[in-house]
Amino acid sequence: MAVKPARKPRGTPGANAPDRTATPEEPTRRAKILRAAEKLFAMEGFHGASMRDIAEAAGVGLSIVVYHFETKQNLYRAVFAEHQTLFEERLAELHAITDVATPDTVEKIVAAFVMPVMRQQARPDGKYYSMLTVREASDPHERSRGILRDYYDPMAREFIAALQRALPDKSPEYLHWAYLFAVGALVMNFFDERMSRLSKHRYKPGDLPTKGRFLVQFIAAGIRAGPDVASAD
Repeated sequence: MAVKPARKPRGTPGANAPDRTATPEEPTRRAKILRAAEKLFAMEGFHGASMRDIAEAAGVGLSIVVYHFETKQNLYRAVFAEHQTLFEERLAELHAITDVATPDTVEKIVAAFVMPVMRQQARPDGKYYSMLTVREASDPHERSRGILRDYYDPMAREFIAALQRALPDKSPEYLHWAYLFAVGALVMNFFDERMSRLSKHRYKPGDLPTKGRFLVQFIAAGIRAGPDVASAD
C-alpha cells in the first residue's frame, strides 16, 4: 500500500516550479525554506515557529514563503512530504520479507521499522526530523493537522499486518498495542544523552549501529512476549 501523499497547497503555482536563481550546487529557495522550516518546527513546535521566523532563517522574504506554501499548515505538511522516501524505504524492506516462517521473522520486521530511521538520524541534520516526529506524535493537537493519519497510519497498518502473519497465535489486540509501544521506543531513542551519565561514561550516546541493534532486539523480544489469543480472551 502506498503512503498517502500530502494534499498539495492550493493557489501556489510556484510550489513545484524551478527556481531559476539557484545553481546546481545551491538549493532552490523552496528547498531552503523547507530546510529552515524543519529545523524550526523541530526546535519550537508547530505553534512556536512562525512563518516570519522561517523566512528569516531561510534568508528569504516572507512573501516568498507565502508564495510557495500559502499557509503554515501547508508548509508543515510539505516538510513531512519531503521525507516520503523514508516511508518508502521502510515499506520496501518490509515487503522484502517474503517468508514469515523463519525464526527471525519478527526481528526482520522490526529491523525494517527501526533501521531506516537510524540511518536517517545519521545523516547531516537528520536529528531535526527525529525531533519533529517526537513533537508531532506527542502533540495533543496533532489530529487537526492529520500528519499521523495521512503519513504514518497507512504504514503502521502494514507493519501490524506483517506481525499478525508472523505471529498468528498472538492476540491481535496486543499486536496493535505492541506497534504503538514500539513507536514509543523508537522515537524516544533519540534522547540518549543520559547514556553517558548512567553508564559513568562507559557507553557513548549517538552510537547508532549498536543502539539500533539493541533496539531491534528489545522491541522484538517485547512483541514475542505478548499474550496469545487464548489467554487474551
